[in-house]
Amino acid sequence: MSQASGPDSVEDQRACNDLAEQPSPENDNVGPTDEEKTNCEPLAELPPEILNTGLPQPSEPDIPQVTSNVAPDCHLTTEAEKVVAEKDQPTISELANVMKQVLDVLQDSTIASKSGKDKRSRFWGVYKRVAEEHDSEFLERYVGDMDIVLVFSGLFSAVSTSFIVAMETNLSPDPSDTTNALLKQLVYIGLGNFAEAGSMPADPASDWSPTAPTLWIQTIAYASLSMSLLAAFGAVLGKQWLGYYKSNRYGRGSQEERGKRRQEKFDGLVTWYFDAVVQSFPVLLQFSLLLFGIALGAHIWCEQPSIAWVIIATTVFGFLFYSLTVMACLISPACPFQTPISTILRMLHIDSKIIS
Repeated sequence: MSQASGPDSVEDQRACNDLAEQPSPENDNVGPTDEEKTNCEPLAELPPEILNTGLPQPSEPDIPQVTSNVAPDCHLTTEAEKVVAEKDQPTISELANVMKQVLDVLQDSTIASKSGKDKRSRFWGVYKRVAEEHDSEFLERYVGDMDIVLVFSGLFSAVSTSFIVAMETNLSPDPSDTTNALLKQLVYIGLGNFAEAGSMPADPASDWSPTAPTLWIQTIAYASLSMSLLAAFGAVLGKQWLGYYKSNRYGRGSQEERGKRRQEKFDGLVTWYFDAVVQSFPVLLQFSLLLFGIALGAHIWCEQPSIAWVIIATTVFGFLFYSLTVMACLISPACPFQTPISTILRMLHIDSKIIS
C-alpha cells in the first residue's frame, strides 16, 4: 500500500502544480502563490464558504458594457441605411433615359467638337456646318423655283399653242374666197357678160398676202410660245446643274480637302453668275406671258374690239403691277415683293442708278 500510494501522491502533487501554474480566467495578471504551488491538498480542507467565494481578487474599475448595447443599434442603423439606399437608387430604365437625354444634348452641342481639336480642325468643322446650312437653303429655294417653272411652262405652252392654232388661219388664204370667185365667174358667163367674166378662171389665192397686223400678231404669239419652251428647257438644265453641285461639292478626302473643294465649287457659282442665269428662267416665262397677252388682245381687236378691251385692260394692269413691285424692290431691299427680275437688276447695280 505504501508503494502504491507513493506514486499516486507524486502524480497528485504534479497535477496540483500544473493547475497552480495555469493563469486565472478572471484576472490574467494575478498568479498562484508559492504555498498554492507547493501544497494543494489544504484547499480541500478549506471551509465551504471560502471554497464558494474563491480567493480574493483585486478590485477592477467598473467598465460599462457599451458594446453589448451599441451593437444592436448599429445593426439597425446599417439596415435602415441599406433600405434608404435601395429606395434612392434609380432603376435601369431611368438610367437609360437619362443617358439618352445626355447623348441628345451632346449631339446638338459644340462642346464635344471643341475638345481635343486644334484650331484648324475646329475651323473646318464650323465651316462645314455653316456650308451645310447655306447649301440646304440654296438648293431648296432653287429646286422649288425650277419645279414651278416646269409646271407653269408646261400648262402655259399647251394653252398658247391652242390659241396659235386658232389664229393660224389668217396666215393662209381662205379657200371659200376662191370658190366664191369661181361661182361669180360662172354667173357672168351664164348671163352672157363675157367682159366681166374674163378669159381666165378666177384665182384669188394668187394675189393674196397676209396683212401686216396679222404678221405682227403671229410673230408675237410664236415668240411667247418659244420663250415658254425655252424657260422649260432652262429649268430642266437648272435642276441638272443643282443636282451636280449637290453630289460633287465635297468629293472625297480629309475634312480640309473636302471643305476646300466645296469652296471652289461655290466660288464657281459666283464667278459664272449662276444665280442670275437660274433667275432668268422665271423671267423668260413672265415675258412669255406678257407677249401672249399682247398677241391675244391684238388678235381679238381685229375680230371684235369691244371684247378686246377686257384682255387689253387685264394685260396692262398686270404689267403695271409687276413694274411697280420691281421698282419697289430696287428702291428698298427690305421690300417683301422680291422678284427674279429685281434680283437680276440688283446684280447689275441698276438699283443704285435709280436711287441716285
